[in-house]
Amino acid sequence: MVTASVYDAVIGQEYSLTKLRALAQSPAHAYLFVGPSGCGKEIAARAFAAVRLQGSEDSTQRTADLVLRSIHVDVHEVEREGAGISMDQARDEIIKLAERSAVEGSTRAIIVHDFHLLADGARASLLKTIEEPDGQTVMIMLSDDVPDTMITIASRCVRIDFVPISDELIVQQLVAEGIAPDKAQAVAHVAAGDLERARVLVNDSSLTARTALFADIPQRLDGTTSRAIALAAELLGAVESSLVAFEAKQAKELEELEDRVKYLGERGSGRKLLGDKHKRELRRYRTDELRSGLRLLTLVYSEAFKHSTTATAMYQTESYVRAVKKLRDANVALSRNVNEKLLFENLLMSLPNIAL
Repeated sequence: MVTASVYDAVIGQEYSLTKLRALAQSPAHAYLFVGPSGCGKEIAARAFAAVRLQGSEDSTQRTADLVLRSIHVDVHEVEREGAGISMDQARDEIIKLAERSAVEGSTRAIIVHDFHLLADGARASLLKTIEEPDGQTVMIMLSDDVPDTMITIASRCVRIDFVPISDELIVQQLVAEGIAPDKAQAVAHVAAGDLERARVLVNDSSLTARTALFADIPQRLDGTTSRAIALAAELLGAVESSLVAFEAKQAKELEELEDRVKYLGERGSGRKLLGDKHKRELRRYRTDELRSGLRLLTLVYSEAFKHSTTATAMYQTESYVRAVKKLRDANVALSRNVNEKLLFENLLMSLPNIAL
């Protein structure tokens, strides 16, 4: 009989899992898991922490069960409290946690989410903790990427890279979870390698209409400011409506929190932290949906350029090339705290019409 592994829920990361399994008995104390949102690095971090605590991959054991459900007393997950991990949070939470001893066994783990958003002033303090840790503490930092400002810290960690999950694997996983193949295929196409987002999108009844809305924009533009403003409002409204599916996922997480409160008690329940986390996740999900729309628009203009002929006016084909660049610039701008309404209004004012 094959024993269920704590890594079973990590999809499409065979290379990373091979490396993690090789590190099971590693004396290293600091690890940096790097990969895009939804790639499974959070699940892998909990799984690795469980292995380090109990010494095996057996997910049926009590330790693994509690770690995977984020309720083990010796595994602490640190979520940023604001726009990033501030110096105060690094000092008062991460460093202090690293100085404590394990309660149940000989090892304790700290999982730090959104490590790429570590504030400048916090790096020096954490560097010392990472270089001179308590022998019982394992630190696992989760990061979307490794900015130049983090190179020094990264060099002190064992780095594990995660890749976006392929559309094929997302489809396979969704079908295995009971989703119809056609729907799974449509969802995977827009999920951009994010399995968690795909799982939300399968419950999004507006996905097909929203996809069609973005795809039709180039045919509806007429060069006027009023039309661009109206279409921008329509797009943003459609994305706002899509948040209902994600809010349902968050409501389920809140129910699970209440179950944990019954198990562990009210003290340190984490309701406020979960509420703050939900706000950040909702913002990120909204941004992901806007980016998905921009990718679709980019594809439409790229296809228009590809199918242009010698009969097509030169200025028109050049306008398609400029449109693709403007769409990519808008995608980058979404990473900053921009006014989405103005961003999309200005973008649509600058995009050309594609005649049917």
